[in-house]
Amino acid sequence: MAPGPPPDSAEAQRRYRQLASRYDRHLRFVAPLRRRAVQRLGLRTGDHGLDMGCGTGASFGALRSIVGATGRVTGIELSKEMAAVARQRVEDNGWKNVDVIVDDAATATLPSDVDGILFFETHDLMRTPAVVRRAVAAGRPGAGVVAFGAASAPRWAIPVNAIVRSAARRYVTTFEGFDAPWSHLAAEVPGLRVHHLFLGGAYLAVGRTETTPRTQ
Repeated sequence: MAPGPPPDSAEAQRRYRQLASRYDRHLRFVAPLRRRAVQRLGLRTGDHGLDMGCGTGASFGALRSIVGATGRVTGIELSKEMAAVARQRVEDNGWKNVDVIVDDAATATLPSDVDGILFFETHDLMRTPAVVRRAVAAGRPGAGVVAFGAASAPRWAIPVNAIVRSAARRYVTTFEGFDAPWSHLAAEVPGLRVHHLFLGGAYLAVGRTETTPRTQ
């Protein structure tokens, strides 16, 4: 199968401008998986979690409950409308240590030495090598890295693929790499473990940044 087009950030902004007000209602069913993904980061009280493509901040509560008032959470979000919802969530909960950076993840100034890096339902970011590389580089040695999202199930699982693609079409701008959305992350996180969920229609990838710098 020929590779699809690369992610389209302009199209993503257009879509999420329309979806922002109702986005949380659409993804309520993944709340348990969101908590599971955050737990797999291995964060502790006082740590700093980086939420790539944080959207409406739906992962902030789970992250904040672990790092506590002495830790920090930073979200990166391209869509101004989605980020506005995230910031309202932060304000409503009185979280003084949760920040939202509105910028393109490929060029945004990321924090350094973070303790955990989360990609949750961010296929376009996962298929942008520069974003993945920069996010992993923001982690301290041995930082937790977790990604969750939809994926192509085995070819025999035709109903699963039909349902997954129909649901994902609203949120992704490309199906490039849908057979293995984690491939760019695996190149940056040696030993990345990929768990296949829902008959292969979703994945949970878990790993840690390298404990020693790579030699050039």
